Amino acid sequence: MRARLLQTALLLAGVVQPVVAQVGTTPDQSPFRDLEKRQDITLLAGPSFGGRDKVGAAPRGGVAVGLRYDIRLGNSPLAFTSMFVRQAATRDILQPGQPLTNRNGGSVSRALNFFDAAFTLLLTGSKSWHSIVPSVTIGAGLVSGGGITDSSNFNFSNKFAPNVGFGVKYARDRSRWTLRADVTNRIYNVKYPDRFRDTTPGVPRIVAPGTNGGWTRNTMVTLGLVREIGRR
Repeated sequence: MRARLLQTALLLAGVVQPVVAQVGTTPDQSPFRDLEKRQDITLLAGPSFGGRDKVGAAPRGGVAVGLRYDIRLGNSPLAFTSMFVRQAATRDILQPGQPLTNRNGGSVSRALNFFDAAFTLLLTGSKSWHSIVPSVTIGAGLVSGGGITDSSNFNFSNKFAPNVGFGVKYARDRSRWTLRADVTNRIYNVKYPDRFRDTTPGVPRIVAPGTNGGWTRNTMVTLGLVREIGRR
């Protein structure tokens, strides 16, 4: 009886072993690869689509260029991200006290500067999937318009700007140069001067009494050239 049980156990072991060996994939066949470097420096550029506020006083979109720095936090899927972007922008000059037909006094061009600090979540962890690394970035920053001022006393100075973005990086094996693409949304509040609530008889106000400002969104679509540095 014992001999028969031993024979049965050996037979089962012989069947199970090759089945177990077929489960999963070997490391060289896995679609996942460890990310080789912990830090990235990215030169990026692309169009910006500045959202319009309720009266059309905010700067609109243009071409943006900038630098981005990422460093992974240990072996976690999180990275710290900092970014500086300079964007060309134009905005309309609104003239309070004028009839609607003469309210737009032309446009002015002035660059916007964005300074961001954020955390980036690597959706594939500390690995790439088929050389692709998708990510989500959430943070906050500052947008500065250089104190754009006109006869209405409209002034686009420093604004607090929360941001959220989605990106995809192509992480090639054994290469320090690669590419990434990102879509980033920033929101900020545009303050209206007192003259926008002008009470000239017979002329509609630019904004209603009690309206101090309006929120607008700035959406950037960028392509970046990435230089990977450091060690894992």
